[in-house]
Amino acid sequence: MLDMSKNKTIVFVGDSIGRNQWESFICMLSNSISNQSEVYEQFGNPITKHRGFLSIVFKKYNLTVEYYRAPLLVVVDRFKPQNGSLGAPRGAIRVDKLPRMADRWARADVLVLNSGHWWNIDKTTKMGNYFQVGQVLNKTMDVKEAFQKSMETIISWALSSPKLAESNIFLRSYAPIHFINGTWDRKGTCAAESAPFPITTNFPPESWTNHIISNAVQQMKDHEMKARVLNVTYMTEFRKDGHPSKYREPGFPSSPEDCSHWCLPGVPDAWNELLYANLLSMGY
Repeated sequence: MLDMSKNKTIVFVGDSIGRNQWESFICMLSNSISNQSEVYEQFGNPITKHRGFLSIVFKKYNLTVEYYRAPLLVVVDRFKPQNGSLGAPRGAIRVDKLPRMADRWARADVLVLNSGHWWNIDKTTKMGNYFQVGQVLNKTMDVKEAFQKSMETIISWALSSPKLAESNIFLRSYAPIHFINGTWDRKGTCAAESAPFPITTNFPPESWTNHIISNAVQQMKDHEMKARVLNVTYMTEFRKDGHPSKYREPGFPSSPEDCSHWCLPGVPDAWNELLYANLLSMGY
């Protein structure tokens, strides 16, 4: 992968699960570097989970692997709290506008976008974050319509970005979570899981976001872009045993458990092996 990626830029954009995949990718590449001093953060930033942008350089190969935090991919504007205004909007999710950092995403030779975990009513409208198109805040637009519009924004942006016409673009599918006997905020757990689900397990239907992602990729392909779905959903459904659960980072409470993110080494390594296989088949 390193030899294939000389003088290139690989970019991951999305939520913290996307960050998980980026971390895995960095670790996998770094294992092939004998002189670790030649792998470093371009701007001297510490590698913490609280940074929205990180850029790792592999000096020998002139390769940069970047991560941009954009959980919804589109812009989210926060409003100032209004005293005495119970139920007032707390923010606007601008489904027709990408973050200013999107100009940097457009430099990518390989672009991996992910979203999905934040596209639900609990993290949007129930929190007072409504959807906006243009200058109009729409309190009646549902999450599916908003996600569809955000994908249309991604498509339009990609088609208008000259560099991306030659790039390899991936939209990663939804990564399943495995909270058992409750949700993340209601004592859901995965701490006792020590093996994957059996191969014969019948899983629920795929997330509706996957269908919208697949349609978006097809539209890009129709315009002769090198775009694919990085479909990790089914393979990941089995791995109820792969989460940090109560074994959090030092300083984090053990509750609520983390049954969304993934231990490393672990499941995201397989996603990156799938990414590598796709790149090979695309003539990268």
